[in-house]
Amino acid sequence: MTNGVVTQNRIWRFGGDLARLAAAVRAGDDDAVVALLRSGGEQLQFVETPALSCADLRHEVTATLSEAEAAARGDAGTALERLESHRLLCAHRRGPYGVARWASEIESWLPSAAGAEWAPGRPLLITANDYDAGLYNGDTGVVIQTPDGPRAAFARGDQTVLIPPSRLSEAQPLYAMTVHRSQGSQFDRVSLVLPPETSPLLTRELFYIAVTRPRAGCASWVARKPSGRR
Repeated sequence: MTNGVVTQNRIWRFGGDLARLAAAVRAGDDDAVVALLRSGGEQLQFVETPALSCADLRHEVTATLSEAEAAARGDAGTALERLESHRLLCAHRRGPYGVARWASEIESWLPSAAGAEWAPGRPLLITANDYDAGLYNGDTGVVIQTPDGPRAAFARGDQTVLIPPSRLSEAQPLYAMTVHRSQGSQFDRVSLVLPPETSPLLTRELFYIAVTRPRAGCASWVARKPSGRR
């Protein structure tokens, strides 16, 4: 076929209100987007609040961080599977709506993470290529307990590789990540922290990326002063 064009017109990763929301965002249909977000459906939760507090997000996040138990018993496969069940996404890296703030908050909520850099269940994000260890920027893993001590587990297709923490030169805790870095990833559920409408990062493109990451549900929090505006 010469000069052929292939168009994807069916979404296989998710359906229902998530698919309808993605289509409305892509089409620039503001009315449909707002109506879906405020519909109170099973897949979508939308919270508009004057000031985003820890209590708003704590239950949503901690209810889904269930990999610690599997990691403590050395079940790397289950721990890695549960790691992908939920992700907190932020538009900003820093500030009150950014990854740095919320990653620190989440870590303080988890007893298993207190005072232990390599506690079982600690999620990890690789931030630079490490060819010797076979790790690449953007890889995600989780610390598990083994008879030989803590190991960082990473999925490699159907296999799992275990790497001693001492060999991880560029790794950071993965309690939250930017929407930008989440591109290409898929999770069961996403919690999305949106900045105020004055933020230059709050664009249609960013919102579209965020709401197309989850398979089953998306909860969005937006900091907004009551003004009657959408």
